[in-house]
Amino acid sequence: MIILAALLLLIGLSAGVPDNRVVSASEVRATIKAGDPADFDNYIVKGDLDLSGMKIEDEIHFNHTSFRGSANFASTTFNGDANFNGAVFIGTADFGDAIFCRYADFRKTEFEGEAYFWDAIFNGTAYSVDKDLSYDATNGFVIITFDGTNRDTFPNGDVDFSGANFKRDSWFSNADFNGTANFRDVVFSGETNFYEADFNASTYFSNSSFNNNAEFENSTFEGIVYYQDANFKRYAWFSNADFNGSAEFEDATFDDAAWFLKADFRGNANFPDAIFDGRVSFRGTRFNITDFSATQFNEATQFDDSKFNGIASFNGSRFKGDALFENTTFHGELSLTKTRYDKLFIRWHNIKSGINYDDTAYLSLMKNFKDLGYYEDYDSCYFQYRKAHRGQPWPAVSGCEASIRKAIDYPMELFYGYGTKPFNAFSFSLVIVVVFALFWWALGLGGPKDRTQASLPPGEEWLDGDITDILGFSVTVFLSGTRFFIDPPALPRIEGRSRSMIKKAFILERLLGALFSILFFIAISGTIVRSS
Repeated sequence: MIILAALLLLIGLSAGVPDNRVVSASEVRATIKAGDPADFDNYIVKGDLDLSGMKIEDEIHFNHTSFRGSANFASTTFNGDANFNGAVFIGTADFGDAIFCRYADFRKTEFEGEAYFWDAIFNGTAYSVDKDLSYDATNGFVIITFDGTNRDTFPNGDVDFSGANFKRDSWFSNADFNGTANFRDVVFSGETNFYEADFNASTYFSNSSFNNNAEFENSTFEGIVYYQDANFKRYAWFSNADFNGSAEFEDATFDDAAWFLKADFRGNANFPDAIFDGRVSFRGTRFNITDFSATQFNEATQFDDSKFNGIASFNGSRFKGDALFENTTFHGELSLTKTRYDKLFIRWHNIKSGINYDDTAYLSLMKNFKDLGYYEDYDSCYFQYRKAHRGQPWPAVSGCEASIRKAIDYPMELFYGYGTKPFNAFSFSLVIVVVFALFWWALGLGGPKDRTQASLPPGEEWLDGDITDILGFSVTVFLSGTRFFIDPPALPRIEGRSRSMIKKAFILERLLGALFSILFFIAISGTIVRSS
């Protein structure tokens, strides 16, 4: 460090820096303490500058100033504008607990040594570096905390770190950004910590690179937050983060694990074209409208116990590892058009509003349910698919044929649920048996005018008119339709009743019995007694 400072001093002197542009640290302190104008733009400050704990009322100028020793501004209050545009800090720069009440300009500032902003408060408009912010000291790190307690007095606490290059660890834990926080094009080479940070306006991390672990756990984003094209090369923690505005992660890349456990996206969550190369977990996360279109998940992905309260789109996304959606609830429509996956652990009963219609999406999901052994989910998905398919155009079928087939499709849905609801067929069968039993009773079956006994073989008994006997007769007629279980009973002969009408009713009940028996067995074999 001493060699570096000496080299820079020699370079400055060789560049023709006049003696009157070189000032000692003690002179700077004396000038500011006396309340004189602090105009040190383009100066070289020699020695260790200590302004800690001071209250500086007037504007200060250190633009393009080179601090050759340490610079101590700890607990300093800047009541006027603080200008450090293009300044160079060769030694340690300590702004811990500093209060910036007005304009704070750190654009293009270079921190060659350790830089501390412990609990610094930026109450006014705060600008930081556009680029070239570097921390080269051995084991150096940056800790910046924006408290912003005077929100009502200073509502526009914008902070601009665009283009910064943090070569050491950067700590923003418990930060409070009351205005726009701009971290566009920033390179975070060390670990980055935004634990419990509060972003109370729009936040920009677009095109920034996180080369080490990045922690945003328990952070709160009140406005829109932009992470488009951001690159997370190590772990990314967003667990328990609150996104009250839209969260834009379009084209973001996560090279390692990404954790969004129990995060809360109250605004829209947009991850189109994002790439997750490591494990990713959204377990217990709450979403509003969500867009994961064309998102690529290259490892196991976990959405267990999450809630999607609005439309959720995974159109064109790719899950290369297991996609876990166990106990995940979709209250809005789920879209899986052109979604690719090997195993999608999701339950149909948790998809409350169904999926956006797409033949391939439905068929892939049904195959997925079968492969996983989720047969009840397969049945429900198939039933919904048939219903949704009826409402779609059938271009491969002529208009007249399509109309007829769609008309037939309605009773198929109702009578046996396209083979998925055997108890529908059973219920209709029961109703038919009871209706015909009442019909036969009304005709006088088993009554005094019933002459059927005379046509029966000797010794064969006939009905005595009891309603249970008549109900049994109706059951026998109904089941005899297929002749698999029972032969049909004798055709009744009732005095005063049309023989033709009785025969037609007899045949009709048998036909209905055959139809619903077949539908029942088809549904039973396809659901309850299916093969694995």
